[in-house]
Amino acid sequence: MYGRVFLWHTVRVKTVSRFFNSLPVSQGLLLVLKALPVAIFVLILRWILHYGFGVNELMSFSDAAAVLTGATVIVGLMLAGVMADYKESEKLPSVIGGSLLSINSLAHGALATKGVDTAFIRPRLAQVAETINEWLYDRVGDDQVPMAQGMVNELIIDVEKAGGTTHYLTRLLIQASDLGVALQRVMVIRNTMFIKAGYALMTILVSIVLILFVLVDFPSEFAQWLVIGALSLAYTYLLLLVRDLDNPFGYGQHDGRGSGADVDITPFTKAYQELTA
Repeated sequence: MYGRVFLWHTVRVKTVSRFFNSLPVSQGLLLVLKALPVAIFVLILRWILHYGFGVNELMSFSDAAAVLTGATVIVGLMLAGVMADYKESEKLPSVIGGSLLSINSLAHGALATKGVDTAFIRPRLAQVAETINEWLYDRVGDDQVPMAQGMVNELIIDVEKAGGTTHYLTRLLIQASDLGVALQRVMVIRNTMFIKAGYALMTILVSIVLILFVLVDFPSEFAQWLVIGALSLAYTYLLLLVRDLDNPFGYGQHDGRGSGADVDITPFTKAYQELTA
């Protein structure tokens, strides 16, 4: 029985996820749309409790201030924590794209005075760029990253065998190292969750806050719907935002459309297009 219930829940979650992913909206608004049903649900429960069953005067809004403050502090700390990695992540697509283009330029420069055919360089770097692109969009696994790094190292070895000068080879090795470090850093950020205990505490506190929004009394009839609706939307949105920012390389999520919190991949995309053109 429990297996059937779990399967039903999993299917329902996937169905809701596919529904939101299919909406023709920008990824920047997707988190808002995901948070909106929660805010509406809180307002519906509030109406049922206070007007359907006539349950009032359970607690005032000021009574919930301590919990609201605690939840806000925890959400703020989690947001600050993931933003530290996010700021670093913004630089990585540029490092990856720049390293690929530099390797291409340096490899050609190393053989420019040797009278050697350099036609083999670009296709092999294009294969490396293609592998990285597929990996960033979650079409291949992490095991492809060492293979891409290996292809770059093999290319440098072949350039050396073809008579590449020492000066260029040294710079090639530096660029290959920078590329490898950037790729490994992307992998770590994608696969590591920021403070799991913090996520659990944040989720619990936000859930308690939403429950309190159902229970508290408001002196103003109009303000209760506006304030409760806005705060429910804000807390739910921040919870989803922190989780989204924790993986700023989720380009393969949401049916390949990525997320509004993903870092700009344009520097790598331009390098990829140039090498594969």
